[in-house]
Amino acid sequence: MRGRLHPAATVGFAALYLAFALLSREAPGAGFDSVARPAGGIAVLWLLLRQPGIVGIDTVLLTVVAYAANSVTGADPEIAALLTATNVVQSVLAVVLLRRWCPAVWGCGGTRPLDRPRALAPYVAALTLALGAGAVLATVGVTAIEGGHLAPEGLLWFGRNLCSGLILVTVGLLLGQRLSAPRPRPRLLGDAGVLELLAATVFTVASYGVAFTLEDVPLAFVLLAATVWFGLRFSTLLSALHSFVIGLATLSLTANGVGPFAVVERADLGYLVAQFYVVAISVTGLILATGRDERQALSAQLRRSQEDALYEASVRDAVIGSITEGLIVVDETGELLIQNGAASALLGDGAAPLTTESRLVMSSWSVDGAELDESQRPTARALRGETVHGAEVVIRVEGLPERVLSISGIPLPRDEIRRRARALMIFRDVTEEHAHRKELASFAGVVAHDLRNPLAAIDGWTEMIADELDAGELDPQTAREFVSRVRSSSRRMRELIRDLLAHATSGSRDLDVRPVDVGALVAEIAAARHAEDRITCGPVPAVLADPVLIRQVVDNLIGNALKYVAPDVVPEISVRGRRSGSRLVTIHVADNGIGIPATERERVFDEFHRAHYRDYEGSGLGLSIVRRIVTRHDGTIVARANPAGRGTLFEFTLPAYDEAAAQVAAHAGAHPKG
Repeated sequence: MRGRLHPAATVGFAALYLAFALLSREAPGAGFDSVARPAGGIAVLWLLLRQPGIVGIDTVLLTVVAYAANSVTGADPEIAALLTATNVVQSVLAVVLLRRWCPAVWGCGGTRPLDRPRALAPYVAALTLALGAGAVLATVGVTAIEGGHLAPEGLLWFGRNLCSGLILVTVGLLLGQRLSAPRPRPRLLGDAGVLELLAATVFTVASYGVAFTLEDVPLAFVLLAATVWFGLRFSTLLSALHSFVIGLATLSLTANGVGPFAVVERADLGYLVAQFYVVAISVTGLILATGRDERQALSAQLRRSQEDALYEASVRDAVIGSITEGLIVVDETGELLIQNGAASALLGDGAAPLTTESRLVMSSWSVDGAELDESQRPTARALRGETVHGAEVVIRVEGLPERVLSISGIPLPRDEIRRRARALMIFRDVTEEHAHRKELASFAGVVAHDLRNPLAAIDGWTEMIADELDAGELDPQTAREFVSRVRSSSRRMRELIRDLLAHATSGSRDLDVRPVDVGALVAEIAAARHAEDRITCGPVPAVLADPVLIRQVVDNLIGNALKYVAPDVVPEISVRGRRSGSRLVTIHVADNGIGIPATERERVFDEFHRAHYRDYEGSGLGLSIVRRIVTRHDGTIVARANPAGRGTLFEFTLPAYDEAAAQVAAHAGAHPKG
């Protein structure tokens, strides 16, 4: 870019300009300019790279050097002044046009190389217009001073400067951009290698040697093949250097009467043809090379875009695949555009990716049981442009149980090619949460009901006590009866609250797993309930469990067995255990109580369910606590009729305590938690 070169470069440009001017030979037939100078291109490059504005010290120095060069070559002072002014004007005009028309090109205000045909057109136009204006000014000026018809001399002037501008300015800008560009830089050889460069060079030398040696045979057309080769296979810089070398060679040989352009009867006309031949091969080489560079750049950009797209797709797939929520992108025809594994598991069987057909066999209902109309479903709402947040619906897929899903939907930009609306849908399985909420609501209702009855009783009896006191008629016997009833209601409330706390902690506290002697637990519970003579316990293998929770299990089962008996029956309870397989212990708790009807044996484990609620008090939580604790230990529990007679037999399983395995776990530092 301009301003980057050191000020010492001004002196270098001045010396280079003067050297080319003085070393140039006289052009054949040159009437008013005896210098066949490539110096015109040097002047444009000089001002383009060194001078920020239009007029500056470089313009003054260029004027001095150009006048000196014209004077030394023998021009009259008046002609020398005219040609100097013309040189400066055309150079400044070229700089102004290049900066205006090619602002993205390095040296003209930008950083890009001259590597696109679209940038080449204004570039060539700027040089042609500026140098053509200089030729017109020189021709008119010299004609006014010397008179005569000087059109051929003006064309020679234009041809020499245009050749110089297209070759020297192009090479200078391309070379400067390459040297200032950060690494890595594009390959100088383009698509080719060193051997192909050597072959193309040999072909160029051979074809030009033959064409310029056999002057009587019109072989000039063959010379274009070398330019095409360099333009199609090598970089724009290398192609421009090739045009520079063969251009100088062509003009020098023609000026010395050698080659196919020197056979023209008029030497000036032959030299003019040679000049425009050099212009033609320079422009042809630039067109081919910039086209190749642009194709290479587009191809590289396409590869980068493909790599970026593949990377982004892999990241997207990884992110989407790692999301635990189901995610799909669907269009209004039902086509699934994106999906993750969680979506397959939630909306299908999880064994294979979802298909449109598998999605369409799915029906949706709202949580309250009313079937949703197609237009009310979250997917349809999102496709209409509505944002959906946490809509809970019941989903049924053929062959799978019902699930409650929380669905959110976000409208996506419309597919304008296929004219389809699209939406992103996120699914979260809230079946357990929904069931827990229902259980909690039912739990709260039952608790409120069961607490209300003893509270009402307490209120009633205390009010009666107050009334008796106010009337002065409360005798000790009545007071004791009222207080007894209040205490009974209070005891029921305490028992219910205790069971509620036990129910809550049975499913939330961490398991402190250790060996448990069930027989010892049974003995402790029997002593605590003063029922040693009613409970017998056979051998029970040790289990690996939480001793506090297992005590709750055994205490609940023994407490029920002592409670649920006929009025005239003495409770008899038997506890037995055995190994079932290598990993489990099966424990039986049998009683001689009133038994459980066959239709109630599964339901008695539900919260607040009581098979004998009319005749016996209770919270309905004891057996649900038992099942929850056994399940947390990966065991099972069932209720059966007692095969030994009347009553019930509860059978449950717990993990067996394996001393060898426990020693290995202890050695490894294991402490099981649940």
